[in-house]
Amino acid sequence: MSAEPELVALDASLTERQAEELLRSITIPSCPAILTTLMHEARQDDVDFPKIVRLIASDVGLAASVLKTANSPFFALRSKVQNVQQAMSVLGLKNLISIITSVTLRTSLSPPGVNMERFWDRSGYAAAVCSHIARVTRSVNRDLAYTFGLFHDCGIPILMQRFPDYKQTLAQANDTGEDILNIEYARHATNHAIVGSMLARNWQLPVEVVQAIALHHEHELLEDAREGKATGEVRALIAICHIAAYAVARFLDVREDREWVVHGGKAMGYLGLDADELTEMIIEIKEQLSEIRDSKL
Repeated sequence: MSAEPELVALDASLTERQAEELLRSITIPSCPAILTTLMHEARQDDVDFPKIVRLIASDVGLAASVLKTANSPFFALRSKVQNVQQAMSVLGLKNLISIITSVTLRTSLSPPGVNMERFWDRSGYAAAVCSHIARVTRSVNRDLAYTFGLFHDCGIPILMQRFPDYKQTLAQANDTGEDILNIEYARHATNHAIVGSMLARNWQLPVEVVQAIALHHEHELLEDAREGKATGEVRALIAICHIAAYAVARFLDVREDREWVVHGGKAMGYLGLDADELTEMIIEIKEQLSEIRDSKL
């Protein structure tokens, strides 16, 4: 297993003590107990499926989310499932854990009084698209890609809770096209990649996901094939993330961000995709995301 990256790469003008105090002031939510238990059970050689069903069924919100997802058009079932046990047989354990992770992440990180619907919708779309790209390119495990896609921007709602003016930070990045990490450093002396990787580590996500979250804006890694700061899996996740962001923007009919304009070619090159292959992939992704969106209506 590769070593974790240095996560506290704060502005050089800060003293070490100031940096430590700043990060200490940012609350990183603990992994919810039910998710911790479910992930532990899922990793056992002899999985206790009845126990997992009982755990999910004991939480009304989680059970409702599982049933809604299982009965969505995305899975195209001939008949609707009526309980968690039936849903597990339809979805499988990995899909079930993904759904529960998404629900608990949203519940844990949504700032009070702030409408985050668009953010969570895009996170869900990004997760699905990352999984799709991983499958098509065979570059990395698709479940790993899904988890990374879901968590890659999870530092944003944490910083939104910590800094009352963080919405202005996002607006500045959107309006100017400047590197969001530079803007975050200038305004808050940290960034969402650092904070997000801290949460991923606290939630005991795979080390590749922790590293990819910390490094997903470091585009030079897609041109430097040397092992060291990032493994091939981490680089593949970073490349997939950029293409997924572009695909989601095309689906939502919004302007692609400056990162894609400047660095999109690097991501395509790393995964060995040409323009025609990307166009074909975008068509497939739009169909998939339409099904996901329709399932929420």
